[in-house]
Amino acid sequence: MFRLRTSLLLVAIVLCGSSAVHAGGFQLNEHGARAMAQAGAFAARASDPSAMFFNPAGLSFQRGFQVMGGATLITPSYSYYGPSNNNSNQRWDMLDNMFYPPNFYAANTWTDGVLSGFAAGIGVTTPYGLGTEWADNWVGRAVTREIELQTFYIMPTVSYAVNEWLAFGLGANIVFSNVSLRRAVTNFDPELDLELEGSGDPAFSWNMGVIVKPMENVSLGFTYRAETSIDFEGTANFHPTAALQPLFPGGDVTTSLSPPATWFAGIAWAPVKNFELEFDFQGIQWSSYDKLALDFAVDNVNTAGVAQTDVSMPKDYEDTFILRLGAEYRIPLLGLALRGGYFYDRNPVPDKSLEPLLPDSDRHGLNIGFGFDLLPSLTIDVAYLNLIFLDRVTNETTHPDGVHMNGKYTGNASLIGFNITYVLGGD
Repeated sequence: MFRLRTSLLLVAIVLCGSSAVHAGGFQLNEHGARAMAQAGAFAARASDPSAMFFNPAGLSFQRGFQVMGGATLITPSYSYYGPSNNNSNQRWDMLDNMFYPPNFYAANTWTDGVLSGFAAGIGVTTPYGLGTEWADNWVGRAVTREIELQTFYIMPTVSYAVNEWLAFGLGANIVFSNVSLRRAVTNFDPELDLELEGSGDPAFSWNMGVIVKPMENVSLGFTYRAETSIDFEGTANFHPTAALQPLFPGGDVTTSLSPPATWFAGIAWAPVKNFELEFDFQGIQWSSYDKLALDFAVDNVNTAGVAQTDVSMPKDYEDTFILRLGAEYRIPLLGLALRGGYFYDRNPVPDKSLEPLLPDSDRHGLNIGFGFDLLPSLTIDVAYLNLIFLDRVTNETTHPDGVHMNGKYTGNASLIGFNITYVLGGD
C-alpha cells in the first residue's frame, strides 16, 4: 500500500514538472525566482520562503503566513563532435526538450507570544535531476539514447531566532524519486534496445542553517544539506529477437544513487538603503558519486545460458564548488525590485568519465530578474538565466562495454523562473 501511495504521489508531481541537468553534475539550484535572479547568492539573507532550501534559519527573520509557488522552465542544448578516437568530427545534436521543475513552500513565522521567533514550514523542491535524449541511430547509442532521473525533496522545516541577530534552522528531507533509461546493445546483429524503469525507495536526509547579523547592514549565513542514499528497484527489458530471448530475459534490476552533500557560506552587505549585495561560496561533495551500477536479478553468474550481466560504470566525480555574486535594488514607491547576478560553476566530471549520458563542463551563469508587488499581500518574481558552457574536449574516455566517446562537447541553456508569493499577516 505504501508503494502504491508513493507511486500516486510521484505521478501527481511529475504532472507538474520534471527535473533536468543544468547545474554541475545532476544538481539543480534554481528553487525560487528571487534567489535565481541574484545567481543563487541567497544563503546570508534567505528572505523569502525558499529559505527552506537556501538557509532554513532565514524563516525566523520573516513575518506572518506565506505561501510561495512557481517553476523554472529549462531548455538545454548540447552538441557532440566525434568520436575523435574513430577519426570523426561529425556533429550530433541532443534532441530538444523542455523541463519545468516546480517548487512550493508554505511557512508561518510567529512574532509575538510564547512562540515569538519561532517559524515552521514545509517545502517541495527538485534539487537533483537529469534528462538527456539523443536520436535512436546516433553514434553514442551504446552509451545512451535517453535518461531521466527525478528526485523530489519534501522538507518539513523549523527555525528559531534567538534574538534580532542570530537564528538557527533545521529541516528534514523526505525524498521520492524515479529513473528511466534507454540505450542500445550494439554487439549483436540486430542490435538490442535496453529499457529500464524504476522507482526509488523513500529516502531521508537532513539540512541545517544559521544566520548571524553582526552589524545592522551585514549578514552572514551558512547552510548544509546532507548526502542522501537512494535505492532503486525496477524492471529491465532488452527487446530481443526470438532467437536472443533466452540470452536476454530482462526482469528485475536494482541500482543506487547518492545525491551529494552540499553547503553554502555567504555574506551580504547593504552599503546604502534599499540596495544589497551578496557573495556565496557553494561546495558540493560530488566524490560520493563514484559509480553507476546495474544489478540484474537474473544474470550470467547465477543462471546458465543467460548473457545479460551486471554493469558497473566508474564515474569518480570530484568535489567541486560554485562562486555566486548577486544584487538587489528595491524601489518601494513602485513596489519594484531589480535584481542581477553572476556565478561560476566548476564541473565535477573527470575527462575519463565525460559522456553523453551527462555532458558536462565548467559554465558561467548570467542572471537578471525583478520582483513586483501586485497587491500589498501578493508578489510576483521573475528571473532569467543564460547558462554558458565552456567547450569541453576529452581524449581519455573509457566505458565497460568498450565504447569510447572522445571528442568535443558544446552546450548552453536558457532558464526562466517565476514565483507568486502570498503573505498573510506580514508587516
